[in-house]
Amino acid sequence: MGDAGSISQEIEIKLHLGSFADYLKLVGFLGQVEHEERHVNGFFDTEDRKLATDGWALRVRAESNRGLITLKSEPSGPGVATVRDEIEVEIPRGETLDILNLRKDVMALSNIAIDFVKQKWGKITVIKLVHFENTRQKKLFKIGDYNYTLELDKTEFADSTVDYELELELPDESRIEVVEDKLRKIFASLGIPFKLQMESKFVRALKKAGMA
Repeated sequence: MGDAGSISQEIEIKLHLGSFADYLKLVGFLGQVEHEERHVNGFFDTEDRKLATDGWALRVRAESNRGLITLKSEPSGPGVATVRDEIEVEIPRGETLDILNLRKDVMALSNIAIDFVKQKWGKITVIKLVHFENTRQKKLFKIGDYNYTLELDKTEFADSTVDYELELELPDESRIEVVEDKLRKIFASLGIPFKLQMESKFVRALKKAGMA
């Protein structure tokens, strides 16, 4: 089943921004961002979707200066925050681009994420299901006594459509209510509907590609 000690928990609030105008309102409110980066993402699975059937997704991401291999579970239960199990490992960016461009097999790697896949599903062959790019702006923002990193995402899918959303990761579930209340007040002050983003970028990419 893989090394349970390598699995961490990701706790995120994801809010749907229905339009570019809403995105700009939030960008204007937050002011100058600390950091902006470009992500190139690919999701991999077997042809018969063994990982998805068991509630997992394998993502390969190239960022500006590094690559990431991430294995994510389905979210556990309904709620304001999305809670998932996650295994993530950093690899060189060049190697990541080779995988995304199908010059290298992701299953040929040896790291905690891929080793988990091999132990759980055996010797499998994976294909790239979907591919999309994302521009992420990051801004430190204080809520209560804590600083959080707000992540504003502009995601461009293969069908040329664009989605906008806000993501905020929390260290634990005890802070969800306070963070939610603050975000609701900000959105109300800007005239932006407070709407949870219930679908992951992966699921949306599959739907846009007619593969869901």
